[in-house]
Amino acid sequence: MVKIEIDRDGCIQCGVCYQDECPDIFGESDDGTSEIVEQYRVGGDLGKGEAPDSLADCANSAADACPVTVIIVTQ
Repeated sequence: MVKIEIDRDGCIQCGVCYQDECPDIFGESDDGTSEIVEQYRVGGDLGKGEAPDSLADCANSAADACPVTVIIVTQ
């Protein structure tokens, strides 16, 4: 499993993670910031999740593409 964390306070609502890089893990919340999709969310926290290793490249791609580096992926 890969662990994903989004610093949602630092998100600038550009959408690169959920529109371009990894919509399997990331989505747009009601306030326009990035969130972890419900399937991979941990404890109901919009900014914390765990996804299968098969999505690690996707998650890392989103983290690398984030212009404000608010996505952290760990294994």
